Amino acid sequence: MLKEAPEASADRLGSIRRLLTSESYLLTEHLQRLDPEARHRRFGHDVSDEFITRYASHAGDFGNVTFGYFVDGELRAVAELRPDDLMHRPGAEVAFSVEKPFVNRGIATQLMGRVIRTARNRGLRHLILVCLPDNAKMQAIARHYGAEIKVEDGSVIADIIPKDADYQSWVGELLDERMTYLHSALDFQKRLRGTAEL
Repeated sequence: MLKEAPEASADRLGSIRRLLTSESYLLTEHLQRLDPEARHRRFGHDVSDEFITRYASHAGDFGNVTFGYFVDGELRAVAELRPDDLMHRPGAEVAFSVEKPFVNRGIATQLMGRVIRTARNRGLRHLILVCLPDNAKMQAIARHYGAEIKVEDGSVIADIIPKDADYQSWVGELLDERMTYLHSALDFQKRLRGTAEL
C-alpha cells in the first residue's frame, strides 16, 4: 500500500542522496503516487501502474543514476540520469518528478545540481531534458543552468552542457557517496517505524 504524503511532512526538511540498485521499488512507489497530471508531465503521455513498475525496474541498469529527495525516509522527488546510447556524442537524458505537496520548494533545482555534478564527473558533454511546452517550471530550471532550449515535434528540448570535472566536483561526489549507504539504512529504519505506526 502506497503511503500518501502527509501535509505536515511537506514542511519538513528533506535530504538528497543516490538511490541504491536495491531501492528501485522506492522509485516505483514514488512514480505511482504522482497524480495523473504529474505522470503526464513526467512521461509525456498517460501511463499505467504496470508501465511504471516495468520502467522503474531499469533504474539500476548500467550507467543509470537516480537521485532522490527523502522526507522522513520516504522518497518524494526524483532526478534520473540515463545515458542516451543513440546520441552521437557523450550525453544522457535527465528527467524529474516531484510529488504535489513538495512542489515549488526548490527541490528540482537542487536535484538538477546533483545530476549536473554527476554528469561532469562522468565526462558527459550534454544533458538533454525533454518536457511539455506548458512545463514552465522545468524550463526555468534548465535556463538557470544555462540550457539551450528549442522546440521540436511539440516538445521543449533543453540541452545543458556541463563543465569539466574538477577537484571540487570529485570530492563532493566522493563525500556524498560515502554517506549514501548510511542514509539508506536510516531511511529504511524510518519507513519501518512509519509502517509499525499504521
